[in-house]
Amino acid sequence: MARTRDDAPLTAPIRWADADRARDDLAAGMRELVSSDANRIEVYWCAGRGVTSSAPSQLDAEFDTFDAFLRLLLALPEVDRSRLAVFLASSVGGAYAAAPLPPFTEATPPAPSSAYGRTKLRMEAALAEATLAGGWRSFVARITNLYGPGQDLAKGQGLLSVIVASYVTHRPVSIYVSLDTLRDYIYEDDCARVVDAAMLRVAAEPAGTIVTKIVGAMTAQSIGAILGENTKLRRRRPRVILGQGDPRGQANDLRVRSEVWTDLDALVRTTIPEGLNNLYLAQLAELGRGSR
Repeated sequence: MARTRDDAPLTAPIRWADADRARDDLAAGMRELVSSDANRIEVYWCAGRGVTSSAPSQLDAEFDTFDAFLRLLLALPEVDRSRLAVFLASSVGGAYAAAPLPPFTEATPPAPSSAYGRTKLRMEAALAEATLAGGWRSFVARITNLYGPGQDLAKGQGLLSVIVASYVTHRPVSIYVSLDTLRDYIYEDDCARVVDAAMLRVAAEPAGTIVTKIVGAMTAQSIGAILGENTKLRRRRPRVILGQGDPRGQANDLRVRSEVWTDLDALVRTTIPEGLNNLYLAQLAELGRGSR
């Protein structure tokens, strides 16, 4: 997000490993944020290390931290809540993994197939309730498969980043779903542009408004096609091991079509070959710095 804006975000260290300390740090950060005399303040909740195979206890802890944060917001004076806009990063895969009949839209009834998906929907519901009670504005992005050089590979997510890493490290990549699995991949800078524009727009909505939008490229690619694109770019096939890992919570077809604020979809401009090449150059530079 920081690359899409001219203004610098507030940076506050949060001790996520300890729930009580995390709440104290979040409260201190909020006090500093609302001390600004800006007409509009924004909060972006992108925290969490949960994935589709995470234990329910880990996901419950992440929800509890988010719910405690919402209570901090509700305790703010009305003058501060009135200038607040809140962003929540949610998940297409979490919301629609068990839904039939793709492509999915915002009108598709959510059908999670894992504790991860159920937790994301709990967070969405908690934010909707708090937004109405607190009188601020909120934007929920149900994001498709996000990728880019800034991705945290330690989470065990990010197939595109892992495939590219196999070229850089010469280690094979394990793929445990069918090669015809369809996913919508959105490059990190494109996603940031859509979210930034949406946050500016939602701030002008009536108090208590929450808007949910699918944020993606609106173009599905199979894993086989992704492997083919990498082969064209690098002029050799990636080293792939099929059938390893844990496929729980994974859907075969996650095509989407947003029906909310569709003009913002034009902000997604990075093609798959461009994004893959950016990933390769970034990982190569990281290797050169001795970061791997």
